[in-house]
Amino acid sequence: MLRSAGVSAKQARLFLRRGRANPLWHGHPWVYSGAIERTEGTYEPGDLVEVCDIEGRLIGRGLANARSQIIVRMLTRREEPLDVDHPGDTSEQALSRLLARRLTEAALLRQRLHLPSPETDAYRLCNSEGDGLPGLIVDVYNGVAAVQFTTLGMKRREGAIYDALLALPPPYRPRAIIEVSAGGFARLEGFGSATRLVHGEATMPISCREAGVQLEVDPLRGQKTGMFLDQRDNRVAVGRLASGGRVLDVYSYAGGFALQALRHGAIAATCVDSSSRALERARRHAQLNALCGLEVVEADAFRFLESVTPRSFDVVIVDPPKFARAHKDLPAALKGYRRLNALALTAVAPGGLLATCSCSQLIGCEDLERVVAGAALDAARSVTLVQVGSQGPDHPVPAAFPEGRYLKFLLLGVR
Repeated sequence: MLRSAGVSAKQARLFLRRGRANPLWHGHPWVYSGAIERTEGTYEPGDLVEVCDIEGRLIGRGLANARSQIIVRMLTRREEPLDVDHPGDTSEQALSRLLARRLTEAALLRQRLHLPSPETDAYRLCNSEGDGLPGLIVDVYNGVAAVQFTTLGMKRREGAIYDALLALPPPYRPRAIIEVSAGGFARLEGFGSATRLVHGEATMPISCREAGVQLEVDPLRGQKTGMFLDQRDNRVAVGRLASGGRVLDVYSYAGGFALQALRHGAIAATCVDSSSRALERARRHAQLNALCGLEVVEADAFRFLESVTPRSFDVVIVDPPKFARAHKDLPAALKGYRRLNALALTAVAPGGLLATCSCSQLIGCEDLERVVAGAALDAARSVTLVQVGSQGPDHPVPAAFPEGRYLKFLLLGVR
């Protein structure tokens, strides 16, 4: 049982090894298991614990799970109380109020970002560590909240989180809530997870809008929470530069980049993906928006690019899935990214653009830039860096948390 905030005698305390506290003092939200020097007291997976440096100074409190390599995910800093207005609450009551307060703050940030808007009602309401709620993702599609728990600590408080979402003011109060299975995260953290309707009614697919494009999203069957919202601003940026051009969207999923390109005046767009279901969604989205010139090709990305006519597209986008899931995957991943980008550069017409992406957390922006430089050498092309991007502003990240900036986006001019 968690105790009230401010009473620490029975709350487990984790002391960090010498030299391992600096990232935490600067705001990094993760404590790795190898950083722990000793533990005072006991705790159950998902409990709230105190984190201290080797001198015993309180760094903050977080939710712990010894099953994970990330043993603590920080919720508060220093002596920040869980609840400033109800000091008599139990710790669980205080923690519930903290969760509600953080969700309200997340909604206020989206209001400042003008989300939702008449043009966009598909957006991220809560981005885990970026909104002070590690292990909680909330994506919204036209008033339907798709919730994903990636840590046991947050899953244990699902009732409080659902109550907090339903207590938000309009337009952030959801008309329906869907829990989306966390898959591998749930297995790692040790809890059951299934996709299900939690509250209200929602007809699938959900009709929503992204930057003026009408979409149909199915959180009960789609990838992630139903859509890759993090690329919205990058899709718009590429679309605006595609006017009058021929576009190739590789790893297209439901056609996000191609649709924005056609909306902004591209004369033709080809979507390439290995999923027939994703391509059918791309076709459907083109029909919904009365966009002409879309072609879909079900194929492996590398094999398609190997067979494409050289220098035949004005804008090429490659947005592959994660190539590196662990450090042992890095060498092969870097080779894969280099080969992919060399093939993509071969397909770009002189004076055209290549938009290349990586969502591999272990590969930084500078790593991707070096990969592209090597790919340009392999393809005998000259490239210039036009724009560098990441995930959209509704996917905020703590300043001291580079791991949270997982999405890398490079826009390159090609000669």
